[in-house]
Amino acid sequence: MGEPDDSSAAALRAFAVAAIALGGFLFSLSPAATYLDHALLDWEWRLLRKFDPRPAPDDILIVGIDPATVNSIPEPPALWHASLGRALTRIAAAKPRAIGLDFPLPERSYDAIHAGLDNALFAGLAAAARNGPFVAVLSIDARTRAARRIHPPYLALLGDSRLGIGLLARDADGVTRQFSLLVPTEDGGYPTLAGRLCRALSKDCTDGFINYALGPPFRYLSLRKVLDMDSTTLERAVRDRIVLVGETQPFSDRIPVPVNLAGWEPAAPDSPAIVVHAAALRTALLAGAPSEASRPMVVLLLSAAALVFLVRGLGIALAAALLSAIVAFAASLLALRGGLVLPVASIFFTLALAWGARAAGALRPTRGR
Repeated sequence: MGEPDDSSAAALRAFAVAAIALGGFLFSLSPAATYLDHALLDWEWRLLRKFDPRPAPDDILIVGIDPATVNSIPEPPALWHASLGRALTRIAAAKPRAIGLDFPLPERSYDAIHAGLDNALFAGLAAAARNGPFVAVLSIDARTRAARRIHPPYLALLGDSRLGIGLLARDADGVTRQFSLLVPTEDGGYPTLAGRLCRALSKDCTDGFINYALGPPFRYLSLRKVLDMDSTTLERAVRDRIVLVGETQPFSDRIPVPVNLAGWEPAAPDSPAIVVHAAALRTALLAGAPSEASRPMVVLLLSAAALVFLVRGLGIALAAALLSAIVAFAASLLALRGGLVLPVASIFFTLALAWGARAAGALRPTRGR
């Protein structure tokens, strides 16, 4: 009589393990799991950034439009044609490897306000285009979701090959953790700012998760210094680097990020958008974007976590669950370092579910007695 009972108990235990693994998998599809995985991923990036940063060339320079720059230019930003044109001309003369401009180009002519404004900016854009790879941002209207108009002479100079969409991908919590080389459109796709620059500089470009542990913090020059400093000093700072020009104000055009890579700023939960573009470009150029773990791998890990249910003794089962959680987080950290993102929140949930089921099963005989 004992043999059928043993086989029934074994089948029941197998069914329980499968049910626990299924519960963990269903949890992995929930918004709560996504939120927890994002929070854990941010923590992992900060740990890797602090204790094990990955080396990368220090070849990207941020030229920022900061408060000092805004205060030094008497015109409003919409009329910065002369200052921006002169800055682009000076940067191009210093022979950078490439130039990216994350500043909206005028939609119409402003010569009626001051004669020569259009030509001043046109000269700077032309100098940047002659130097080598040059990409200007194509802004998207948030209301119409259409590309904003660019003054026809500037558009004719740049052409389609020197424009890139300035949108950055954001998760449900608003944080930017991934990037794309192309933004889906009705015609298939249009390159992003980082995507267009990467394609101009390298044949091997990949997208995915931004690698926030890659390379040193970015170097910085304000646009005001670019306009004021002597040519020799500017050339030492710019030559053979990728120069990205964009806004670096403390309270505008900032993006929530796991790690702020702006080397001139203290640690903060957000970063200038131009710095996020730079981080995406660096990741794309070095093919350093981690990929997400496949569904079969997730199912296998959840099944392994569910085996805690089979451990006899509540104390031993709890110790096994806690040890497994620590091992899972360490493995996730090592996997991220190697280029793979593991969703550990569902593993933690499965371990807790397995121990809870073990505890419930252990209490039932006690209640019967």
